Amino acid sequence: MSKIQLGSTRLTGADGIRAIACLSVILHHLSQRLMMPAQKPWFQDVQSVFLLGNSGVSLFFLLSGFLLSSPFWSAYLENEPYPSIRTYALRRAARIMPGFYVSFLVCLLLVWRLDIPTEFMWRRVLTGFTFTTGFHYTTFFPSDLNGPLWSISFEVFCYVLMPLLMAVLFVLSKRRSFGKAILFWVIAFGLVLAVNALIHQWFTPSEQDRGWDYGLIGGAKFWMPNYNPVGFFGHFSIGILAAGVTTAIMQRGTAVERLRKLGVFDAVGAAAVGLAGLLIWRMRHQGEFDFSLQQQPYYFPAYAILFGFVLLSAPFSVIVGRLLDNRFFRFTAKISFGLYIWHYLFITLIEKYGIQDYHYSGIRDVWRWLGISISVVAISYAAATISYYVIEQPFINWSKGKPFFRHKRADTHSFYL
Repeated sequence: MSKIQLGSTRLTGADGIRAIACLSVILHHLSQRLMMPAQKPWFQDVQSVFLLGNSGVSLFFLLSGFLLSSPFWSAYLENEPYPSIRTYALRRAARIMPGFYVSFLVCLLLVWRLDIPTEFMWRRVLTGFTFTTGFHYTTFFPSDLNGPLWSISFEVFCYVLMPLLMAVLFVLSKRRSFGKAILFWVIAFGLVLAVNALIHQWFTPSEQDRGWDYGLIGGAKFWMPNYNPVGFFGHFSIGILAAGVTTAIMQRGTAVERLRKLGVFDAVGAAAVGLAGLLIWRMRHQGEFDFSLQQQPYYFPAYAILFGFVLLSAPFSVIVGRLLDNRFFRFTAKISFGLYIWHYLFITLIEKYGIQDYHYSGIRDVWRWLGISISVVAISYAAATISYYVIEQPFINWSKGKPFFRHKRADTHSFYL
């Protein structure tokens, strides 16, 4: 088996899972516009599955934990020094800030030009630019026009917490071992759950004006504290644990090659994908928080754990990793950040200023809905491609000491590295 280096640009299967996460979130938002009662019973089941595509957000956090912690695991288990936190911070900032700030500024400009009334405007602007929106329901959604931007604040919180905990691990472990490190992160996962329980006890908002009937602010108040940065670090931590297991497997050499040829990793990966799909199918008619630990969203921790098994098995697989990293998924993964931060803005603008019935459960005809959806996806891919090559990639290159504009094909895992 060819050598795969953690922290490099090739961890087979990661691109495929990132593409699945991104496309499922987009499908979730598009499906909200279709009137379910007007559809045939069999398609209502299909639409119910589409609506659970928001669980792709959990996969984004899982992937971040997996890919960003990989260099730390590699350094730890190979008795190397703690990785450069300056390099880590610079690359995180270069990867996230340019694209996010452009999208956020466009939203603010549109709010101003279209004279859209916005509650807690300056509070949301300030916390939006400082990535601190996720700590209160009044700032949870930085923009009324682009709801998905809420998760960026949660991601940045995880970006900060992971290296801090890794530093503690490095300090505590005079004699390093895989077992000690895994135990440390299992304990850290338990502490996250304990703190999350206290957040539920102490910071649950009042019931006044709480719910989606009261707009985005009311919706955020309904989501919190089930949605909070500490709880989402639990999803992130599962990715960290999966990265640790992957690092250990990579050190086994001949034994890994033998298992690979026997198809063990393919079987594990395929079974995990199948079980994740079955979980989504079984949950299609359940409430958002009906099947989860601590009422966290996205079927936590079962859904994240299943895809964690996909992540740790795919790099050693014969077939599963190759199927996940097909050409379309690799391209989608490359521009996935742009897809995520732009697609909902187009949906909102079409809803407000384009198609009168293009609102929540507004479109009756499935073919008309499909035509509009394809148009939204096409526009989103175009915008994301421009965003990647014009806004994002130059800063990625700069953070790695490369020319600002570089014609050579960029690393496909640069969303996280």
